[in-house]
Amino acid sequence: MRCEYCEKSVVGDKEVVIIAGKGPVHSRCFEQTLLSRRIFQGVALSSLPLEDLNEFKEMITIELNSRQYNDDDGVELFG
Repeated sequence: MRCEYCEKSVVGDKEVVIIAGKGPVHSRCFEQTLLSRRIFQGVALSSLPLEDLNEFKEMITIELNSRQYNDDDGVELFG
């Protein structure tokens, strides 16, 4: 059995992912393909209209900022 992306054998490789409609592929080949297509968690970033992409960026920035402030607030046990 060969990887759909690199055409090398997947037999004996511990890092193999099964892709529906394609079969077994090396996980590193799969990850590289997703990165090159700019797909994250099933969202194809390259297919989003610019307005939606900017809104998505804003949402991510807000989420990162809220997590940063929550981590910095920590509880002071000794004061």
